[in-house]
Amino acid sequence: MRLPASRATGELEVKMTPMIDVVFLLLIFFVWTSSFETPEFDLPGAIAEKPEGGSAANTDAPPPVEPFDEIIIRLLHRDGLVKIELAGDPVGSFEELRERLTQIIELGVQPPVIIDPEGAVQMEQAVKAYDVARSAGADRVLYATAAR
Repeated sequence: MRLPASRATGELEVKMTPMIDVVFLLLIFFVWTSSFETPEFDLPGAIAEKPEGGSAANTDAPPPVEPFDEIIIRLLHRDGLVKIELAGDPVGSFEELRERLTQIIELGVQPPVIIDPEGAVQMEQAVKAYDVARSAGADRVLYATAAR
């Protein structure tokens, strides 16, 4: 049995267009899924540690370490009154809270301020704590929520 003459004498042709399309799709996929976040050890923080070994390329002075990672303001409902705690220490009033937050922010750091009200605390008090933190100069004021 003989093969047809047209097949036997023709050259083999490789189509490059589909291969280039696949390469570009892979390139787009890998760029799209890659992470461009800065590793934690390059960011300033009290718990960030420099990696072991590493390269000698980054021998610059390390960035200043923030003394506060976050400031937590707890609003507690006790005996019909709202009690304020700043980092576990009791605070007498919202004015005293403003003064203490201002002192912390004057150090030149901007840690996030987290307001954690108990369930019985009225929203008015939580908003007042938010306003006090913002007036003290805090840029990032967040509310804590209960995990359910």
